Amino acid sequence: MKNIVIRTITIDDLPHIYKLGEKVFTLQNYPNLYRVWDENEVAEFFINDKESCFVAEIDGKIAGFILSYVVNKALIKYGYLVWLCVDEEYKKQGVASKLFDEFKKYMEKNGVVTLFVDVEKSNEEALNFFRNKGFSEPKEQIYLTLYLKERENR
Repeated sequence: MKNIVIRTITIDDLPHIYKLGEKVFTLQNYPNLYRVWDENEVAEFFINDKESCFVAEIDGKIAGFILSYVVNKALIKYGYLVWLCVDEEYKKQGVASKLFDEFKKYMEKNGVVTLFVDVEKSNEEALNFFRNKGFSEPKEQIYLTLYLKERENR
């Protein structure tokens, strides 16, 4: 197994994170994606929440990343994992697991009491991953879509 290094993101990582996300988070792969993957999304996480965002490196190449943030509500802190991405080339090598474990350790160290992640109902791979990481009691949330323009190939 290859050596996986997990670290917080740096400004030099942003183009690599963006390109990897652009490759993975497509409408073809995730037709119900309600957040927009774009350069602003990556930049905002770096500017506002870089301490809770991580990359996985293998042989100096970014193999995956987590973008997340902490929400302070009254006296309670929540952690929200927004983007977890692993390059297809590195799937099934423990990258996602190591990324998540570092993310969780950071959240615990910073007083977060509850972690949130949302997953598309049909994404069995992600659902199984998060169940194996201890998430339980999935709550159903419904997102409605109104197409204002007919698209081809829908």
